[in-house]
Amino acid sequence: MFTSDSRVTSGISVKDDMMTAICKTKAFAKRVESANPSLMSTTNLKYYNTAINAAQSGDIPAARTAIESALTEDPNDVQSWQLYGVVLNALGETEKAEKAVAKVKELGVSEADELIMKAADAIGQNKFGVAITCYEDALELEPNRPEVYVSYALALMQGNYPSDAEEAADKAVEMAPDDASAWYAKGRIQRLRGHKVEALASLKRAIELQGTLVLARYECGMILAEMGELEAALECFEQVLVDHPEDQNAIEAKAAILAKIEELNS
Repeated sequence: MFTSDSRVTSGISVKDDMMTAICKTKAFAKRVESANPSLMSTTNLKYYNTAINAAQSGDIPAARTAIESALTEDPNDVQSWQLYGVVLNALGETEKAEKAVAKVKELGVSEADELIMKAADAIGQNKFGVAITCYEDALELEPNRPEVYVSYALALMQGNYPSDAEEAADKAVEMAPDDASAWYAKGRIQRLRGHKVEALASLKRAIELQGTLVLARYECGMILAEMGELEAALECFEQVLVDHPEDQNAIEAKAAILAKIEELNS
């Protein structure tokens, strides 16, 4: 039986914190876009989406470059400043991140969005109880936001409330069945609860919806390896490396799986 390397598991956990923060920025971005679809210029939107994709894939320096380009294009764009704060936090540049958050507040956010920002900041400090309370307060104010349920579900799981976490993820999927992030959250929570078959189905759905969602491929690879389906697991990590050839977690996972295959064949 293959056992997932702890370094790979911890790497996914770090990336998962980023996913929670990205869900926060995506939630806000969708809110602004629905209110005014032409708010971002075409060039600015291109930079913003490039930054989102890079951050989701774990390439934080590339995300920074893209979002700084977006801010050069439009220095008063709230979404870009919000994402910039997330990226700076991920890079450990907390003072600059705080200035970015202050800029977001200066430009204006709703009460619910401010609570969501506080929740993401609390998660970065491992204050899961605070984050959960902030998400609950935000959802009480604005309950029809599936992206927030995704972040809420992941925070609940990190806070050791697995039943509530899966319920929140189910709510996100129910509200947004075509959102890859919702299916990812559901699959990750199911895996952590030991429901591997169900988790695999959820994660595969996430990949169908967004093939570039590296986190879902990580989770699938881990589950398949633990189930003894080593060739399928290897394919998952190889696909990650096609897009991100220097991803150390994927490199280590691939090496561990190849070693196990060699051991079984010897």
